Amino acid sequence: MTVQVRPIDGGLAVSGELDLATSEKFHNIAVSKIDGTREVVLDIADVEYIDSAGIRELLRLHRTSCPNGIVLRWPRDNILRVFDSLALETIRGIRVERRS
Repeated sequence: MTVQVRPIDGGLAVSGELDLATSEKFHNIAVSKIDGTREVVLDIADVEYIDSAGIRELLRLHRTSCPNGIVLRWPRDNILRVFDSLALETIRGIRVERRS
């Protein structure tokens, strides 16, 4: 299991699995790459799987490093179902950008 994080314009592209085994690595890389001065885009189109540890790290990142908000861009259907079941978009400062 692996997660990869790379800088993109306005944020980070995340790929792989965001779970208990990879969530701390994701957080450490993300925090080192985010400047916190604007809304942060996380392109998660290539995240194949997320569990509660991955969700926890997204929330932690939002709370500690993204004071201007976070955009979760283009989640896959399986991840979108998790976000919807948790009503993630009801949290102030979190926006899910769905594919059209």
